[in-house]
Amino acid sequence: MKCGVGAYTQRLAVALTEYGDMQVTVLTDVRASEAVTVNGIEVLSIVRGWGMIELFRIARYIKQLNPDVVHIQYPTQGYSGRMPRFLPLLMRLLAKPCVQTWHEPVLGWSGVLLAIGLRVLVTVREDFMGSIPKLTQKALKRTKLIWIPAASLLPTAKLSDEQRLKFRQSYASENDVLLTYYGFVAPLKGIEALFEIVAKTNARLLMACDFLSDDDYHRSLLDNIAIMGIASRITIMGFLPEDQLASILASSDAVVLPFRDGAGAWNTSIDGAVAQGVFVLSTSVIVNGYNNERNIYFAKPGNVDEMIAAIQKYAGQHIACKQPILEWRNIAEQHLNVYKQLVLI
Repeated sequence: MKCGVGAYTQRLAVALTEYGDMQVTVLTDVRASEAVTVNGIEVLSIVRGWGMIELFRIARYIKQLNPDVVHIQYPTQGYSGRMPRFLPLLMRLLAKPCVQTWHEPVLGWSGVLLAIGLRVLVTVREDFMGSIPKLTQKALKRTKLIWIPAASLLPTAKLSDEQRLKFRQSYASENDVLLTYYGFVAPLKGIEALFEIVAKTNARLLMACDFLSDDDYHRSLLDNIAIMGIASRITIMGFLPEDQLASILASSDAVVLPFRDGAGAWNTSIDGAVAQGVFVLSTSVIVNGYNNERNIYFAKPGNVDEMIAAIQKYAGQHIACKQPILEWRNIAEQHLNVYKQLVLI
């Protein structure tokens, strides 16, 4: 399913089965797939919708599975109703230890509802508590808070110079700069800055993302491409399998992720690009300039001229690929420690 939290869940499940002696079951939406076992992980695609009526269905499966710990990932693109907010309460009624990971700050009453019955809250952002409302902070007063940073959600593409050059020649000439963007298409992503960069330079842009015909914002971006006269220099590739996406990122001169309000250290899109060794350009309100270790430049949000200057200076520069295996092993170990403590209580 097209969701960063879904990809995170997949990586975590695989890392847990590889690291420790445990059985992992992922209970998810019927749209994911039929029930299968992959890499030792049982995938139960049984949730037909995220309305309140499905709580009874989930309760039945939890009773059948009888897990030692239930771990809820929140929020995701797949949750389309109010029901997920009541899952922790359901786990409490079923006497099941409940852990949650919040990937984004949860606002309004959702955070208060999610705190009911919650024993441990895992966050991927170090400064998480400062970004949620006081009422939610109060509701979490007795909840154990643990920060476990995420890592790259993409495999690492190991390409030779010849393979990289062959791919590059398919989309750009020797004098062009080949840029790639990947992820969802939303106002926070700063995609307008990408179009400005293409319009002002000799760049070619690959967009590994979906543009939906029924989305007003997506249609407005496509209209802007036509109005700016840059359609011939932009290739929209759609949503891609992770192996193919990793190879495209690794073959680019630069991966550009110009978040409108700046990126955070927790951002897994940046981690996925950095892992390929390619030059990455993003934005930040905290740091500025080039990081030699990660081959990444952080510009000020919206500063297109600074972004262009960084591309002209660093594009095409590659460093050694970074395998995220050890990082995910460490993430799995930290989660396993959390689960063991809950089971022993």
